[in-house]
Amino acid sequence: MMKTKRKGNAVWHTIGKLIVIVACSMVFPLVTAFIYKEPCGSAFAIMLPITLGIGVFLLQCFRPIGKVHLQTRDGAFIVTFGWIFAAVLGMCPYLIAGTFDSAADAFFEAMSGFATVGASVLDDLDNAPKAILMWRSVTHWLGGMGIIVLFVALMANMGANAMQIFKAEAAGPVKDKLQPKLADSARILWILYLVNTAITFAVLYVCGMNGFDALNHAFSVVATGGFSTKTASIGFYDSALLQWAMTGCMFMAGINYALFFYLYRTRSLRCFKDSIEFKVYLAVTVLAIVLITGSNVVQEPQNVWTAMRYAAFHVTSILTTTGFVCYDYELWVPGAKFVLLALMFSGACAGSTTCGFKIDRHIILATRMYHEVQRFLHPHMVRTVKANQKQLSEQVVHTVTTFFYLFIMITLVSTFILCCMGMDMLSAFTGALSCLGGVGPALGILGPAESFSAAPAAAKWLFSALMLIGRLEIFTVLAVFWPDKHRHLWYKKIKVTTEAETIQF
Repeated sequence: MMKTKRKGNAVWHTIGKLIVIVACSMVFPLVTAFIYKEPCGSAFAIMLPITLGIGVFLLQCFRPIGKVHLQTRDGAFIVTFGWIFAAVLGMCPYLIAGTFDSAADAFFEAMSGFATVGASVLDDLDNAPKAILMWRSVTHWLGGMGIIVLFVALMANMGANAMQIFKAEAAGPVKDKLQPKLADSARILWILYLVNTAITFAVLYVCGMNGFDALNHAFSVVATGGFSTKTASIGFYDSALLQWAMTGCMFMAGINYALFFYLYRTRSLRCFKDSIEFKVYLAVTVLAIVLITGSNVVQEPQNVWTAMRYAAFHVTSILTTTGFVCYDYELWVPGAKFVLLALMFSGACAGSTTCGFKIDRHIILATRMYHEVQRFLHPHMVRTVKANQKQLSEQVVHTVTTFFYLFIMITLVSTFILCCMGMDMLSAFTGALSCLGGVGPALGILGPAESFSAAPAAAKWLFSALMLIGRLEIFTVLAVFWPDKHRHLWYKKIKVTTEAETIQF
């Protein structure tokens, strides 16, 4: 009993630290409101001490006694509820400032920010207070690399406990190890993240954005989030140079951060050449651009270079789950829109800030499919699945196939529920897929020229849940709510007898 209590104290103590980080981040919109003399700054002036007080309260009341080793499920609990509490506290400034009238809208916007989805229910961004716009971008920036990884980076000497938190939050089935100590790895990731943010800001500023817009969009780009300061997103600027620059920045944000680390250490591009995942990522990007450009030009004659620019921008935006738009792709031909829909099932590289299914999982599934066909033709052949010349265990392969099944089933079930709420099938399906995959814009009434404000209130709560599940890679949330202590209610132990052996489930 004492051990359980100590572990519970450690869990809530850790969540308290995360809440303190969220409170400190409210300084950004508070300073913005002060600079631009906006009355909505009072919302952050109220919520900052309240959020900080809640965090400090948890720190003081749930201080663990002695050394406590957290298990995987404890790490999943910290990450899941850390994200939920961040969204709950993050939505309060929206309500206090009067940005939204309903909790469903405010929670949707906050969860979309921290989950780096980029879907929004805020229709008139051009006239929104700059402090609110800054808060949306800051939630993106925090959620991009992960509040949890930031926490690990700041809090040293966590030992095995840090690994459980990192495993629960970090995306992708295979994680490249940067340093022997996890805290060192997290710090390196955040240094790279800061450098990437600074470079993106400089590029956008040079390409024509003012300082405020460049900073907000830099926060969104490196987090692959998609919140913009303009209702028309990047289309507002009508600049070919800026669109190409954004395309390059979004593509860079979709690359595995471990490759940037190896580039820094070795001063060689060989790591990119040797990475199968990066080469597939590049190939998929180029192929999708060619297919969309060709489809649009052949069926509706237009300027090839303009069509290619729009195609490159939106392919990169959807593939990296960033979600920026510069043109209403609902006006494209069906073939081009189908390619974008297919990209929603992908996502970029593992180890990046992107959401979605990830390129490496597709590589593993494709390799496994090839081996199974070979096994069917040659039953005695023994083949193993490899990634970047490293043999993967059967457990990793099984996890990927299970993840794929869960991803599809959650999308389909959510689509059915949304249809029952009165949404049309195209909007329901692409909306569920977009939120689960962290893409942002969808099709139908949730397309690039619209917002999610048209969805019913109940649908917004479901979309918010899908954002959380997708951002934390499904298994993390399932680990928290799965009724592990009541397994007898879910299934019975049965025996399946075959001629060769008895298998017990």
